[in-house]
Amino acid sequence: MPVCRWLFACLLCVLAVPLSAAERADPRQAVAQLLPALRHLDFVWEQAEGDLNGDGIADVAMLFRGRNRDDTDIEERLVVLAGTPAGDYRVLSVSGEFCRPSKFYNMVIQRGSLLVEVVETADGGRWGSNTMRFRYNSDLRDLQLIGEDTRSEDYESGEQERSSTNLLTGKYISTTRIKGKTKTSTRQLTVTSRPTLNGWACNG
Repeated sequence: MPVCRWLFACLLCVLAVPLSAAERADPRQAVAQLLPALRHLDFVWEQAEGDLNGDGIADVAMLFRGRNRDDTDIEERLVVLAGTPAGDYRVLSVSGEFCRPSKFYNMVIQRGSLLVEVVETADGGRWGSNTMRFRYNSDLRDLQLIGEDTRSEDYESGEQERSSTNLLTGKYISTTRIKGKTKTSTRQLTVTSRPTLNGWACNG
């Protein structure tokens, strides 16, 4: 093999090796650089990492909270950064004011979808939460709300109520468990729109 072709093949091998976590840029610093207007959001509620846009490179979703010096109100945003082959990030999506749960968030990236659980009740005997499912839409170049799940459970009585809404198929499933008896119902919804994450607010 000619030397030039061998060198080119070696270069391709090097480029094909994914960057380790230590070699990638710090996503928090990337947010401060790419979104200077959000530098006051200095507390990270929750963070998740995984491939959202299908390019094989890890992306990062972060729930930020902070207080603007000129404002007495707490501000909360969901920021999603897309990883690049160079090891840095670009902004994929930034929400409007987010959900402000009574308790906390759980967030994970699974099978190309971002799941954000907003926990409103979490004590020794009860659990209540709402989970939003977002997926990247390449045509819109943004994450889109594709579904929502609710969970309410009383540990002492064993009563449960869960629901799942699929905005891609319009299918709604509700399951209740009362006095040991489980009942499931399904219905079809008419989905007129699927909101995108950029600029989206929970109370909207």
